[in-house]
Amino acid sequence: MGKIYDSLLSGSSGRTGRVVIANINGHEISRIRPRKRTKTPTEKQQLVRDRMKVCVDFMVSYRAFACKHYGYRTGMRSCYNQAFTNLTTSFGIDYTTFSIVPDYAKIAFAKGGLLAVIPTSIAIPTPNTIEITWQNNAGSNPDRETDMLQILVAFENEINTNFIENAAPRLDETYTLNLTNYQLGKVLHFWIAFRAIDELSVSNSIYLGSITT
Repeated sequence: MGKIYDSLLSGSSGRTGRVVIANINGHEISRIRPRKRTKTPTEKQQLVRDRMKVCVDFMVSYRAFACKHYGYRTGMRSCYNQAFTNLTTSFGIDYTTFSIVPDYAKIAFAKGGLLAVIPTSIAIPTPNTIEITWQNNAGSNPDRETDMLQILVAFENEINTNFIENAAPRLDETYTLNLTNYQLGKVLHFWIAFRAIDELSVSNSIYLGSITT
């Protein structure tokens, strides 16, 4: 892929032969259109493709959130690109067993400079509920007390995730999640972060661990 600074093609888009011209966020680029594959992929190649699909499916529930709240655009690297890279590095490939192995502790759904989350516990007070608690570390800043909790829930050995936006303000220090029938009897993984009430900034997400319902 090449970046075009001054060209007769400037301001254009589309393709000529295998050369594709595109404008991405104000940057004009050229790239070679890949040829259609005719060969059957090897087992390793198919595993890489499968990982890409797993990552795409895993992000479905929080993609719109990550597109706004995963770091900051750097050149042509969007927030989405950075969030997706996080997933591809978190879902490792074991070429010995030919399997995709997630490292849940490395996964993040938010990245930002807002006051961090200080989790205190995650528990099952009743068979149908999960309670998440955290420390109200806002201090004397009333703006931080109104930061809203964001929760990502993933199902172990599945690609399904649930994303809960604006669950509770920081000052509440607790949130109770009512489990659905589908969530019962499964191992669930949890991540949390805070987002400012004006939805302009977020904290880094934190992995809370897993719990068996």
